[in-house]
Amino acid sequence: MPQSAAVSSNQSTASEERILKNTSYLTIAFIIQKVLSFLYFIFIARQLGPVDLGLYDPIKSLIPILLILIDFSLSTVMVREIARSPDRVEKYLSSILGIKAVLAFVIITSMGLFTNFSGYSSMVKIVLYLDAIIVVLDTFTLTFFAVFRGLQNMKWESIGMIGTQLLTIIFGSISLLLGWGLQSLFIAVVIGSVFNFIFSFYMIRSRLNIRIRLHWDKEIIVKFLKMAFPFAIAAIFIKFYTFTDRFMLLFIHGQGHAGWYATAHKLTYALEFIPSAFAASIYPAMSSYFLHSHADLSKTFQKAMHYLMIIAVPISVGMVLVADKLVIALYGVDYETSILPLRILISSLIVIFLNFPVGAFLNACNRQVINTRNMGITVAINIILNILLIPKYSFNGAALSAFISGFILFFLGLRWVGKIVAYDKRFLITVLGKSTLSALVMAGVIVVLQNYISVFITIPIAAVTYIGILLLVKGVDRSEIATFSRALLNRFK
Repeated sequence: MPQSAAVSSNQSTASEERILKNTSYLTIAFIIQKVLSFLYFIFIARQLGPVDLGLYDPIKSLIPILLILIDFSLSTVMVREIARSPDRVEKYLSSILGIKAVLAFVIITSMGLFTNFSGYSSMVKIVLYLDAIIVVLDTFTLTFFAVFRGLQNMKWESIGMIGTQLLTIIFGSISLLLGWGLQSLFIAVVIGSVFNFIFSFYMIRSRLNIRIRLHWDKEIIVKFLKMAFPFAIAAIFIKFYTFTDRFMLLFIHGQGHAGWYATAHKLTYALEFIPSAFAASIYPAMSSYFLHSHADLSKTFQKAMHYLMIIAVPISVGMVLVADKLVIALYGVDYETSILPLRILISSLIVIFLNFPVGAFLNACNRQVINTRNMGITVAINIILNILLIPKYSFNGAALSAFISGFILFFLGLRWVGKIVAYDKRFLITVLGKSTLSALVMAGVIVVLQNYISVFITIPIAAVTYIGILLLVKGVDRSEIATFSRALLNRFK
C-alpha cells in the first residue's frame, strides 16, 4: 500500500473511532440524564401534589422557551462552522458571545419588566427571576460546549450534563424534604446551572486556552444569524408545539389540571430518547446515500421505520392497558385523573416515534425548509385545536389535540419522503400488521395477569410474549434482533 494511502486510511480509522467515542459519551450521558430527570420528576410530583406541580411544570417550561429565543440556534451553526474552520474558534466564540449578550439583555429585561409590573404573587415573581438567571447561565454554557462539539470533543459536555443533573436533584430533593417550598426547586436548578457554567468556562480556558471576551464582528454576526434563522424558526415551532397546551390549561382551568396533564405528558415522552438516538445514528448515512445511492437511502429509511414500529406498537398497547395501575404506582392516588389523558397521548406513540426518522430523512435530503413548514402547519393546527378543545374538555382536550397533531405532522412528512425515494409501503404496512397482531396477543396476557400480579412483573412477561409472537409471525427474525442488539451495544463501547 502506498504511504499516502496508508496515512489516509489511518486518519479515516482515527476519525471513525473519535466519532464513535464522542457519540458514546453523549449518548450515555443523555440516557443517564433522562433517567435521572424522570425519577426526579416522579419524586417532585409525589411531594408537591397536582396543584403545585401544575405551577412548577409550566414555569419550568419557560426555561427552554427563553433559551431558544436567546440562543437562536447560533450554537448549532457555530458547531458546524468550527468543525469546518477550527482556526477561527476564538473569533467565532467572541462574536457569538457578543450577540448573545445583547439578546440576553433584551429578552431578560423585557421579562423582568413584565414580571415586576404583573399581578403575580411574590413567590411566582421570585421563581420567574430565578428562571431568568438560569437562562442567562445556560445560554453561555451552551455556547462554550458548542466549541467542544465543533472540535469533536464531547467528553466534557457529558461530564457537565451529569454533574448538573446530580447537583440539581440532590439540592432539590433535600429542599423538598425539608419543606422549603416551590422556589427552592428553582434555586436547585440555579445551583446546577452555576456549576455547569463555571465548569464549561474553566474547560474552555484550561483545555483550549481560549480567551473569553465579548466582540461584535458585524460580518460574522450577520453570517451566523442568516444561517441560524431556519433552524431557529423550526426550534421555536417545536417549543410552541410542546408547551402551548400546558400554559392554556394553567390559565383556563388552573394549576391542578395542568399538573394532571404534566404527569401524563411526561410518561408519554419519557422514551423519546429511543427514536432520537435512531435519528442521530441514521442521519449521516442518509445524508451520504442521498448523494450516492437512493437504493441504500430507501433501505435505511425502511429499516428505521421497521425497528421503531416494532418498539412503539407494544409500548403503546401495553401502556393503554396498564395506565391506571402505572399512574397510581408511580405518582400516587392524587394523580388518578391523569389516567385518561395518558391513554389518549400514549395511543399516538407510534407516530411520535416515526416522526423522528421522517424528519431526519427530510433534513438529510436538503428538505429542512419542508420540515420547518410542516412543523409550522402542525403548530397552527395544534393551537387551533387547543383553543377549541381545552376550554370544554380540559386536559383530555389537550391530549386529543396532541394526538391529532402528531398524526398530521407524520403524514405531512411521509408524503414528501415518497416524492424523494420509492420505498416499500407494502412491507411497512405488513410490519405494522404483524406488530399489531403480536401486541394484541400480548394485550391478552396483560388482561389476564394484571389482576393477580404487580404491574412491574406483568410488563416484562408481556414483553417476552410480544417478542415470541413477533418472531413466530416473522415480523422480525433472530438475525435482525442480533444486529439491532449489537448496534445498541456498540453505542456504549
